[in-house]
Amino acid sequence: MSNAIILMNNQLKPQQVEMLTQLAEGYRFVTKADLAEGDFEYVEIMYGWDKSYTEAQRQSFKRLKWIQATSAGVDYLPMDIIQNPQIMISNMSGIHATPIAESVFGYLLATGRQLFTSQLQQRESNWNRPEHGGYFSLKDKVLLVYGTGNIGQEIARIGHNFSMEVIGINTNGRAIEGFDACYATAEADSIVGKADFIVSTLPATANTRHYFAENWFKMLKATALFINVGRGQTVDETALYEALKAKQIGGAYLDVFHEEPLPESSTLWELENLLISPHISGQIEHFQEETFPIFKENLVSYLNEGKLARNIVAKDKGY
Repeated sequence: MSNAIILMNNQLKPQQVEMLTQLAEGYRFVTKADLAEGDFEYVEIMYGWDKSYTEAQRQSFKRLKWIQATSAGVDYLPMDIIQNPQIMISNMSGIHATPIAESVFGYLLATGRQLFTSQLQQRESNWNRPEHGGYFSLKDKVLLVYGTGNIGQEIARIGHNFSMEVIGINTNGRAIEGFDACYATAEADSIVGKADFIVSTLPATANTRHYFAENWFKMLKATALFINVGRGQTVDETALYEALKAKQIGGAYLDVFHEEPLPESSTLWELENLLISPHISGQIEHFQEETFPIFKENLVSYLNEGKLARNIVAKDKGY
């Protein structure tokens, strides 16, 4: 029997483990809790990643060939892992598209219908109707989406159901089905001032770091609403704070941040025109049922062909 190990950093159901055991004969399935010091060098496959691994432990993964991340983004993986040419990385891109898109429209609908205000007034037994001018409809509004992948496309689909004009921003401006128009990132400045709502689904890469900075916020409408459900590193949080404090834009919704959890000392907490959610927009009801088929399909491909079938991360791009 081989000593090769499939290390499960994320929990699977017993029946799922049994199914994988039958597929991967000769492999040992080990959980992080049961991983012995002598096991590190035999780990060949990982399901999920654990941030608690030390540098010394990572260097002991000498036979590691594949990590199946249980998230869409993989920017949290150590650079020595990402840059190792021996290690393939795949992600769970696609499974979060529906909940994230629903979160985006949850933010907008709750604001447009003054539900946040009503909730605050309820706590005070206050019947006063919110100001009429504070309401808005999504119909005929311009929705600008940075990132035209699975999440962006689902946002566009729902946006059209609300009769919105949906414009996508991607690297080269290529047309993507479901968007009324697409622009290259280099051309985005020409269109951003037209947008009523801007949503970022961008990953964290060298090219996207602090893309949304002071000059960018100055280009927005005074009533524009900004939503970030991509990665916190794409936003210059100081610049956003200043823009919101000065009411240079209408408001913002952040689900992701540079540092998570967001420190209690962050000045972002004090802003009334910012909604903070604790990186929950992608949460789904049946996580294991959604992620398992991707891991299983990739495992079968890996065992039979030595390569992965889907959701392979392009290391040069970071996603």
